[in-house]
Amino acid sequence: MPLRYYPSYATINNLTTNGAEFFLNGVPYSGKYYETIDSEFYSGPNPETGPSQKLTKINNYVGVPGLDNIQLSFKSQEELITKTNVTSNRIQGQPGSFFPQPTQEDYTKGYITRYFTKKENEKGYIIEISREEYNDIVNGDTDYDIRLYQVTTILWKLTGPLNNTRKSQYNIIPGIIETNKRLTESANKNFLGIVEFIGGDYTKFARPTM
Repeated sequence: MPLRYYPSYATINNLTTNGAEFFLNGVPYSGKYYETIDSEFYSGPNPETGPSQKLTKINNYVGVPGLDNIQLSFKSQEELITKTNVTSNRIQGQPGSFFPQPTQEDYTKGYITRYFTKKENEKGYIIEISREEYNDIVNGDTDYDIRLYQVTTILWKLTGPLNNTRKSQYNIIPGIIETNKRLTESANKNFLGIVEFIGGDYTKFARPTM
């Protein structure tokens, strides 16, 4: 099936993943990828360069009974069973909150990835966490029961115009507000309450450049 054509304004290019976010043909994928306006993800820095193989998000329902922890290695699954004591639901700790501090390198790239967790099936109590804690939850390397937690990520635009800017008929520069709002609303479909947590502050950390 040929890849749908995307104009320049309809993709976010040159993104990077460390292997904790996507599968490619059932295997964790690390490297360059791009996101389309309809929240699809493909390998490669942009549609022109490719190879544009479709990526699927790693299951964000970490350790929830009845859902598959295929993203964990067999060793991690064994450690998870031992560590979480599945017969008791005992919680030894909880995730710690984190406040992102974008670096100059992040502003040069134009984006950061924000990481969040909350109790499964609860809307209200969302915590923003560090990338390290996100990876620990995904990999089962915590001192608390990860079966109770759901995680998600949001790609957060830092630079560019505040609002979508049309340069020509086919060249629209994505705006900070519209981009962050769209990506937050997309995450909210499977991570209920993230829209309320962001609270409409779609320019947080932003440095408008146009």
